Amino acid sequence: MANIFEIEKFLNDLLEVDKFNDFCFNGIQIEGKHEVKKVAIGVSFNKKFLDEALKNNVDMLFVHHGIFGKDFFKIRGYFKKRIENLIKNDITLMGYHLPLDAHNEYGNNAQIAKKLNLKITEPFDVGYIGEYIDPKPFDEFKNILYDVFQRKDLLIYKNNDYVKKVAIISGGASYALESLEGKVDTFITGEIKEHIRNISEEMGITYINAGHYVTETFGVKAISKLLEKNFDLETIFIDIYNEI
Repeated sequence: MANIFEIEKFLNDLLEVDKFNDFCFNGIQIEGKHEVKKVAIGVSFNKKFLDEALKNNVDMLFVHHGIFGKDFFKIRGYFKKRIENLIKNDITLMGYHLPLDAHNEYGNNAQIAKKLNLKITEPFDVGYIGEYIDPKPFDEFKNILYDVFQRKDLLIYKNNDYVKKVAIISGGASYALESLEGKVDTFITGEIKEHIRNISEEMGITYINAGHYVTETFGVKAISKLLEKNFDLETIFIDIYNEI
């Protein structure tokens, strides 16, 4: 058994939550029972995720996308239904957003860089720029991408035959492309907008949309192992797959 407030303090210190001006509160968003032994790990808090968690008799949810909005006060409609069973079953909801993107070891982007065998050279936004010692042929790199992200429907705008310097920002970060001109040859993120195809071509940067959901599975999985090790908790990853 572990105490939810001890877990929260441990994660707040590790992820340095005070450094972020986030779109949500990071930490315990809904307080349930204080002593927990089984945690459901996932990307997003929604009804399907909660239904699966209840089937597995968990005491706490740990997610990347919890409840957004620091000052919300309306609990009605779908939102009321979403949290109703959580409160009825005395289950804690704990969520970490930008701090879990940015962490230099357990964050989504550091984990992706590690799995791609990139050497991180500098932070960028809430992500990182990494580099290969020797340029990698794009076809070889593409096969690594398929293996890391476990999906064959990656949206790729290929504008280089080789890959050497790669920027990684999980989730919805198409906004960052223009800031990368002249800095990298490849950009991996999780979403795209209409104008990106042409801008990436004109800038000569290969743009890879690996999916918002998929790029943000890595951090929660890394934290689950940490919780198991440090708090002797049982964790279960619940995959409510989203192709977006």
